[in-house]
Amino acid sequence: MNNVEKSKNGTLGPDKKFKMQKSMQLFSDALKLMPGGVSSNARLWETAVFCPIYTPCTIFAKNARGSYIWDVDGNKYVDYRLGFGPVILGHGYPAVTRAVSAAARKGTIFALDNELEVDVSRQIIDMVPCAELVRFSVTGTEATMHAIRAARAYTNKEVIVKFEGHYHGGHDYLLWSTSPPYDTRDRPYKQSMGIPGAIRDLVMVETWNNFESIEKTVKANHKKIAAIITEPIMGNAAAIMPKPGYLKHLKELCDRYDIVLIFDEVKTGFRVARGGAQEFFGVTPHLATFAKSMSNGYPISAITGQEEIMKLFGPGKHKVTQGGTYASNPLSLTATKATLEVLKNREVYERINVFGKRLMRGIEKVLDGNGIDNVVQGHPSMFQYIATNNRDIIYNYRELKSNYHADLYAKVQYWLMTKGVLLDEDNQECFYVCLSHSKENVLKPTLAAFETAVEKALNSKFKMQRFKLPGTEKLLAPSGGNPNIP
Repeated sequence: MNNVEKSKNGTLGPDKKFKMQKSMQLFSDALKLMPGGVSSNARLWETAVFCPIYTPCTIFAKNARGSYIWDVDGNKYVDYRLGFGPVILGHGYPAVTRAVSAAARKGTIFALDNELEVDVSRQIIDMVPCAELVRFSVTGTEATMHAIRAARAYTNKEVIVKFEGHYHGGHDYLLWSTSPPYDTRDRPYKQSMGIPGAIRDLVMVETWNNFESIEKTVKANHKKIAAIITEPIMGNAAAIMPKPGYLKHLKELCDRYDIVLIFDEVKTGFRVARGGAQEFFGVTPHLATFAKSMSNGYPISAITGQEEIMKLFGPGKHKVTQGGTYASNPLSLTATKATLEVLKNREVYERINVFGKRLMRGIEKVLDGNGIDNVVQGHPSMFQYIATNNRDIIYNYRELKSNYHADLYAKVQYWLMTKGVLLDEDNQECFYVCLSHSKENVLKPTLAAFETAVEKALNSKFKMQRFKLPGTEKLLAPSGGNPNIP
């Protein structure tokens, strides 16, 4: 194999031309200053070949432009992570950066309303089917937290139904069964220490895309269920799509039993269509939450929905509390206004979708040509391939976990990086496509890199060898572990 180092014990080591030393040194420094070396657990890569022995790691970005991103070692990649999806137009998109630069000269935070709140609210109401009123916040976590608070206030009920494998942010009420063990089907599984066990009684977890199960649960428990919250596409589980009619089924159940249907469109909103997944699938929820693509990556989120529910937000004893110092700050609102102005043009989505469809077909062709059973699923703007045990469409989290080959994906992801293409190392995270991909002639190079990466991954008869960082053995080794054992 070209540029491949075989060590004395026969393991396949990193490509000599692919350098990660600066990132790994910075990560070693970060470990001494920040828990885990990061400010977000999701940035830790657990299967990357270049990570130090015994620990997940992260690479350090230097800059990004259009559809490209560079790391501190000078490696240039076509970026299909796009910050976990927010970058819908492209990194540093000129119309957005110019607007934000001008706004920054006028001030960054006021603790007063500003005219942009009115302008952007009008844009959202014009574009999103369910939107009658809008409230702004900063993160997706805040948006879903306040949405379920409003649903509880509106219905005077407390239980929330969510689905296995759906992630709705880091707050206690919904951080349940996002990636549960197999033996927890019959009870909610809390995904973090520190979440009060008492909250388990306020959460019910269902299997997605199971019409009969959700109907049975709702019929039996509707007197205590305040809301059903769902990702319209499973953005944290390899872009699993809803079965035809499933979202409509959820809406009908909610209407019938006085339950609020919440679409968590933090990932799908303004990405799969101008009006989000609710426009794409033709199902209008009672409430919806947005973030990420609405601003091309600036920190902002929104809660929107029916006026009858939304008007509960406000001050006073019989109102729902919501707010925050940085909510509706003028810089993020400026980015949102500029981004939505671009996204009003339906040609933007046509270009994204054409590119995404070609990429999906190309990936499937490469996998088929190498004899790999696979499913390439999702929407052209956010999708994933799965090397499966068969070619059946995957419809829920447990089908996904029992069907995909993580080791093959990890090897393909590494070899793609050496060829200048960046995916997330987690097979459950999506490929994301932005407008700049369609403008920068990156399709053919991406598919050529993918074909090479798959061939290298399949022909590797050896385990990948991780780097060792001198001086970090004690820091990186697990408690009681021996850092000298490979």
